[in-house]
Amino acid sequence: MDDRSGIGRGAQTLALRLPGGEAVMVRTICPQDVDRLQAYMRDLSGPSRRNRFLGAISELAPRELCRLAHMNGPGELALVAFAGADGATPMIGEAIQVISPASQRCEIALSVTDAWQRKGLGTLLLAQIECSARARGARYLVGEVLRTNDAMKVLARKAGFAIRGPFADGRLVEIIKDLSTPQTGLPCPELFSAPSSIAA
Repeated sequence: MDDRSGIGRGAQTLALRLPGGEAVMVRTICPQDVDRLQAYMRDLSGPSRRNRFLGAISELAPRELCRLAHMNGPGELALVAFAGADGATPMIGEAIQVISPASQRCEIALSVTDAWQRKGLGTLLLAQIECSARARGARYLVGEVLRTNDAMKVLARKAGFAIRGPFADGRLVEIIKDLSTPQTGLPCPELFSAPSSIAA
């Protein structure tokens, strides 16, 4: 466990490299990230915010911001990514998962700031979320995606997701991955795969 650059006690960190060689740090979110998370959301382009939240917003409402910054329950995980290895730089990506207590479905969502898109960060975040979901006993990874979000659909297909439609909302499709199949791609670090009720 690290406690650097204002990281809250108990935050779990992982230093990784993207395919192009860029160093990034991924860690679990903590309450002290509220301001950084809001700044990150405000800095996303309009299309990127729309893709992430399935509609036009300019910033997160205080209640939603607080909810995301405190996502550390047994069925929840929120990861944030930073350029470099010390977490002192602005946030460049985020990903969340929520597993309902009575369900094997793990709902996911993620975003990457515009300047860091198409560098492999989305693939890395999705892989960490999948590792965590598998460790927590989820059977399916699922997410709602705008039908026009071609980048996320390509990322999902590469990661082994199926894309299903029509959706109840005609603007959306559902991405879904059956986790009963063996995992491929990046190996799972123990860090984020441990259930948060144990790892806190």
